[in-house]
Amino acid sequence: MKKLFFLSIIFFSFFIGIVSAQEEGEVRHFYVEPEYDIDDREELGAELVKETDELYFYVDKSWWVDLSSRDQSTYQQKMNDLEEEFREDIYHQVTDKFGDPPEHPVTGNEKISVLFHPMRENAGGYFNSGDQYSRYQNPRSNELSLLYLNTSVLNYEDKGGFLAHEFMHLLVFNQKERLRGVREEVWLNEARAEFMPTFLSYDDVENGNLDRRINSFLRDPDISLTEWIGQRADYGVVNVFTQYLVDHYGVDILVDSLKHDQVGIESINYALEKGGHEEDFHDVFNNFKVAVLVNDCSLGEKFCFKSEDLTDLRVSPATNYMPYSEDSSLSIQYRTKNWAGNWHKITGGRGTLNLDFKMEEGLRVEVPYLLCTHEDECEVDFLETENGEGSLEVEGFNSDYESLTIMPSIQEKISGFNGVERSYLFTWEASITPEDNREETLEKLNRLRELLEQLKARLEERRESPTSCRIEGPLRRGSTDRDSVECLQRFLRAKPDIYPEGYVTGYFGELTEKAVIRFQEKYAEEVLHPLDIEEGTGYVGARTISMINNLR
Repeated sequence: MKKLFFLSIIFFSFFIGIVSAQEEGEVRHFYVEPEYDIDDREELGAELVKETDELYFYVDKSWWVDLSSRDQSTYQQKMNDLEEEFREDIYHQVTDKFGDPPEHPVTGNEKISVLFHPMRENAGGYFNSGDQYSRYQNPRSNELSLLYLNTSVLNYEDKGGFLAHEFMHLLVFNQKERLRGVREEVWLNEARAEFMPTFLSYDDVENGNLDRRINSFLRDPDISLTEWIGQRADYGVVNVFTQYLVDHYGVDILVDSLKHDQVGIESINYALEKGGHEEDFHDVFNNFKVAVLVNDCSLGEKFCFKSEDLTDLRVSPATNYMPYSEDSSLSIQYRTKNWAGNWHKITGGRGTLNLDFKMEEGLRVEVPYLLCTHEDECEVDFLETENGEGSLEVEGFNSDYESLTIMPSIQEKISGFNGVERSYLFTWEASITPEDNREETLEKLNRLRELLEQLKARLEERRESPTSCRIEGPLRRGSTDRDSVECLQRFLRAKPDIYPEGYVTGYFGELTEKAVIRFQEKYAEEVLHPLDIEEGTGYVGARTISMINNLR
């Protein structure tokens, strides 16, 4: 978690100056943010434990002295490793691309200070731009180019990624506020910082930042990209969108938008134009919505992720089943915000599908849609809207086509994103006009009966022990590895409190996903908590598979 802090009012007051520590072992007073500090402190004393040409490392004195000599030695080595990473890799790679840190108006140099103090469980660190001003301008300024890190970060293999994240906030401050007199919108500030572990190749670390952010995104993919309230889901959507942005437009899209007088979406549009791209931010966001649904380059080069770390990423749409009765209809109301993705899948019914979409008048609404056959041959198109309304007709639904997925989003607001955003209600109604073909309908019903009988037979045949099979992960809803899914279902079936339905079908659907979530939450200490996750995700990864194998 990060916090950007700025005091625009100049405070005129007298204060007692604090002498900077110059030698290791000296103690200095620091102001800290109580909402992050584990003990709600507003200030603390910190000892200088390391000094190099590039940085100072300070640690919370009370935390440090409570450590045994052995633990102090262990943490000292971890800080030595982090300093080496910063000196050899992080500093030069990041500054060569994104620019130098600012000269501090009080110290007059670019030297970086890092303060380690125990923070709340979900906080990795933060940056306080108020430290970049003198005490005359901000009485709580620490008067240093200062980054704050949770002491727990030192135990992570990718601890350098946390430091690089906060370091990027300092560089954004320099490029935007110090050099250009503008303040970056939080979502894009966090987007650049979130990309730093990827930029520095920390994604290879098991259960690293990218893995954590993908899990957060898949749990809450439909939140606004541009609204920022500091929850895990905010980091998830910002990270995955930035992965897509750089995947298709290169890291210079982040650099050029940073070194420009505009902020937010307008700066991204500038960078797209500078890079010679025809798309604007609306196009990029629409393509992103499709990519996280299908992730299939064969449908279009922009409808997928190129990175090997993201080739399996797919969101699960909200599925709506149309009745197979004559003149069936369905009406859905949903609330959404600017630049939030929504995925609504329609299946079932038979005949001509008529879809009517309605949003508040006067808003810019974009509605890509995916139309798929029973053979999973799909096409992407756009529903035309006017004054927030649009309609679509699909003939041969459930004979020629198996499903329709619409992806509506409001794309009206371009700037001024500062916290909680207003939500809007959209409505879509779907109806089926049946085709006059009784013989075909009867044939379909007979086919369904035959399939049900075959399924019953398969279920009776698959009563063997769950230990006689192997789960080849990872698995998620919609996974096509039938053998692994069947193995998973046989294991879950042995636990009626987790999987009361007990179906072994080889299809990873909603019931299996809910069962996996129950299992993960039952064994949360072993499966979820090491990944900083509180609730089950339904994603069967390495930790879930390991727990299953331990319980066989």
